[in-house]
Amino acid sequence: MNKVFIVILIAVLSFLVSFSILFSQPVYIENFNYSVRDTIEGNADWYRSGTSTNKAKIISPGLNYAGYVGSGIGNCIFIPNEPIGEVYICQFKSGAPLTEGTVYLSFLVRVDSMSLNATEGFCINLDQQGGATNFNTKTFFKKVTGNTFKLGIRKYTDSTVFSNNIYNTNTTYLIVASYTFKSGSSTNDVCKLYAFSAGVPVNEPVSPIALDSAGTDILNIGDIVLANSFIQSDGLSKSSMKIDGIRIGTSWNGTLLQNKNLALSMNALIQGFYNNISDKMVKDTVTVSIRYNRSPYQIAESKKAVLDSNGFNIFNFNTISNLSKYYIAVTHRNMIESWSRLPNEFYQDALSYNFTQGTGNTFGNNVTKKGNRYCFYNGEIVHDGIIDVTDYQFVDNNSFTFAAGYKTTDLNGDEITDISDLVIVETNAFNFVQRITP
Repeated sequence: MNKVFIVILIAVLSFLVSFSILFSQPVYIENFNYSVRDTIEGNADWYRSGTSTNKAKIISPGLNYAGYVGSGIGNCIFIPNEPIGEVYICQFKSGAPLTEGTVYLSFLVRVDSMSLNATEGFCINLDQQGGATNFNTKTFFKKVTGNTFKLGIRKYTDSTVFSNNIYNTNTTYLIVASYTFKSGSSTNDVCKLYAFSAGVPVNEPVSPIALDSAGTDILNIGDIVLANSFIQSDGLSKSSMKIDGIRIGTSWNGTLLQNKNLALSMNALIQGFYNNISDKMVKDTVTVSIRYNRSPYQIAESKKAVLDSNGFNIFNFNTISNLSKYYIAVTHRNMIESWSRLPNEFYQDALSYNFTQGTGNTFGNNVTKKGNRYCFYNGEIVHDGIIDVTDYQFVDNNSFTFAAGYKTTDLNGDEITDISDLVIVETNAFNFVQRITP
């Protein structure tokens, strides 16, 4: 076979594999990796529809289910099913909503108790984009006894179809609900429901535990909804349950088994490592932490990578989502921790951020200008949030012996601690350079 043809064939196959992996990524993930508080409202653009004081809460710990990629990350949502509750909505689809193919919704659920007067109701579903409360793909819970229940699915406006299987309270289950758009009619779309107590099937099972195709079809899907007994006629009143590891995708494998890949393209320069004459920086490793935009600004995910000579690299994250606002925080072996000026959001799995273009891109304007570009201050050795005499002493001690190698006290990246490093830390200590955060 012709060698050129083989090379081309390999390239094409590689592209198709890469495209397939990208295409199979989940559209949305929610691991509730926020700090414990009395409502999900305000986190990652979740909002509630009313003013009831009976709220769905973020509690610790999260739910665990062996083999599921959404297991054991962060906390979970606790839904107490109060008689007068709320609806919590979050838009998950960037741009146009989903209107074709199959939409999969997977999540972990643990029903802690079924109250004495409980009958049936739903707590999670999909919605038409824009919060139109056109709820669809509703997963229903129907009380059998005080510690058992059934699961059901409702496509949109018709009745609920329940499985005959019996499920137990105080047990974590993996639930998958799907909505399939079909052409040719306004009443032929199909909803399916699956439930697992162990394992994660690689392929979609042939037979769901429940299927509903009755009634009017939905126009589109673009929101995820958590319902705390609102407009449910108290069907689950005072029953309590936890939900975690929500994932939405357009394929079974992509939703349940694939990690999401969000790419941050970042430019940043470190004061001592950057030479403004050559406009190049000594390459070095930094850690980028994606932090939630609400106090205490908990870290959602962190990644390490080497900034190149232009101060650039791409950091890939797997447990965060599009359309959620995050601060970008950067740390380094001897740099003062620096944050983005404002929270930013990934859109269509990507975000670009440049700290070098001006003081206004860094929180508190906490950068210094070298030539025409802006750099993070360095000289922080002990990482207590301020460059002071303690840091100076460490650099001074190593400069006295001309300590060589990859040292924290090497502030310009030449692998020798000497007077040039001492000048940097002395200047920054004199100017009381310190960490500035929200």
